[in-house]
Amino acid sequence: MPDTSVPQVLILSFHFSNFSFPMSHTTTAEHSEHIHLPPPSYWPIFTALSTGLLVIGLLLWIWDVSMATSIMVIGGLLGITGAMGWASALIKENSEIPDVIEDDRWMKLGLKLFLISETAIFGSFFAHHYYSRTQTAVWPPVGAPELDTTLPAIATLILMSSSVTMELAHHMLKKGNRTLARTLTFVTITLGVIFLGFQAHEWGFLKAYDQFTLQSGTYGTLFFAMTGFHGAHVATGILLMLVVWLRLQMGHYTPERHFSFAAASWYWHFVDVIWIFLFFTVYLF
Repeated sequence: MPDTSVPQVLILSFHFSNFSFPMSHTTTAEHSEHIHLPPPSYWPIFTALSTGLLVIGLLLWIWDVSMATSIMVIGGLLGITGAMGWASALIKENSEIPDVIEDDRWMKLGLKLFLISETAIFGSFFAHHYYSRTQTAVWPPVGAPELDTTLPAIATLILMSSSVTMELAHHMLKKGNRTLARTLTFVTITLGVIFLGFQAHEWGFLKAYDQFTLQSGTYGTLFFAMTGFHGAHVATGILLMLVVWLRLQMGHYTPERHFSFAAASWYWHFVDVIWIFLFFTVYLF
């Protein structure tokens, strides 16, 4: 008789295409076990190097080095190419494994832990901001520009509206209406791009007319670091939703199996909630 005292092995493998931790196991009649080993891929290395090039370009831009903008653009485009190639490879791999069993508990746990880690990073920015305010007699400091609240308020409404459209898209998918889900997802992506356009306009205006930059003391550093870090998350969310939209186009989702869609939705709601705290902290208080 086979040894039944040996526990069945649980294999957790991260798949970017599902933004999850699917749990898979196969057992034959003889209780043998199979471990799925992902094929080797150069996409993770390519994506990491491209992202590093983007960060280098950003640092050179802060230091006013020539060609910094070109390096950032090249790094960003290569990073997007790498992320899309990586996602495509993993989606193809996942579709070719017939015995994959998705376990919502593990996928949701992994996503929650990721969002908690993101919350901790943003929390450190908020802590630094409020600590700096307590150490400064006048806030904003003397000489700092007065931040306009009209355009940021409009941008906030746009971002909040995108959260509504994303939730409606998820609801439509669960109802089996993939056409409307696809349309609402595209609307969400568009609203996210418009929000980034508002932020880019504000940054350009502050730099051109007020000479207010990342190097303008603690106030400038906090403003650009906090809004810029959030903007990077908005851009990431747009990329995730673009992958989701493409998968909707290809008919990958069903009302029962669409965790990557739900994960992108959760991430987008998280980004929207963080912006509400940023808006009140940076522009109103």
